[in-house]
Amino acid sequence: MGKIKKLRKSVKYLLIITFIKFILLIVKIFPWTWTSYFCAQLGKLAYYLVKGERLKTIRNLTVAYGSEKSKAEIKQMAKEVFENLGRSAAEAAFKMRLTNKEKYFSNLEVVGLEHAQEAFERGKGVLNIIPHMGCWEAASKAYQLLGFPAGAVAKPLKNEMLNNWVMKNREVNGFKIFPRGTTYKTLLMHLKENNSLGMLMDQDTSVKGVFAEFYGKPAYTSIGTAMLALDADASVLVAIYIRDKGHKFKFIFDKPMEVIRTGDRKEELQLNTEQFQKAVERQIKKYPTQWTWMHERWKTTPEMVEAAEREKQELRKKRREEKNNE
Repeated sequence: MGKIKKLRKSVKYLLIITFIKFILLIVKIFPWTWTSYFCAQLGKLAYYLVKGERLKTIRNLTVAYGSEKSKAEIKQMAKEVFENLGRSAAEAAFKMRLTNKEKYFSNLEVVGLEHAQEAFERGKGVLNIIPHMGCWEAASKAYQLLGFPAGAVAKPLKNEMLNNWVMKNREVNGFKIFPRGTTYKTLLMHLKENNSLGMLMDQDTSVKGVFAEFYGKPAYTSIGTAMLALDADASVLVAIYIRDKGHKFKFIFDKPMEVIRTGDRKEELQLNTEQFQKAVERQIKKYPTQWTWMHERWKTTPEMVEAAEREKQELRKKRREEKNNE
């Protein structure tokens, strides 16, 4: 049974890579507007074909908007989520092959550039919080073409073949990927040299975190961004690459946030993580159908974390008793 499951996953990832390469091919062959429309239709088709992701998207949108929108409106939002993912895939594929700044920004309006410049002028590094919304995969290249030194922390993909392909296409023109697990000291040094570091903190996590409200429900959120902000004294802002109208996109820099300092480390981590999460939520609420709602943002619950902590304490107690009995 395990072999069959492993085979299914291998086939799944092979299909994903094939699909990505197919999109890259049609971008080369056909006009950009046609490709964008075609990928939007593929997204709509995926809504009907990929049942599990469709149901998760509808369920999570219902949690967030069920009190203010009808079931029909929720389903329409879910369809738009898939359509926008299709268009964003086309945009990322199109921009992946461009190196000319003028061409790259021909359909991309930059908003709030002064906020990014202000953040860099402090000279202590910049933490860019990049949500999984719009065309987030193309944000790194846009950032570099604007003249900012860039890097990002990224979780390696489970499939080695897909991970190698993605990393190869991300690490271009000096953009540096720091795999999750990179030493904390390395990340601090990167920031202290006044580089930027992209942080994706809008998903459920298995690393050390705290609960921060997301649409009124506790969502387990990594404290990594807050730790780096406090220890490097770096500037922190949210940056999003979203679809505007038709084939037009916007790359938006939010205002830098004031890092909260109280003298209590635990409280600082909690308050800053909450602040950063709230800033991400504000952007998602502006463009709700451009976030990846198929992600299980509320998967980890306070009860699960409490149970895991009790288990750790019992294990430590057992080890102490065994040591004392030696």
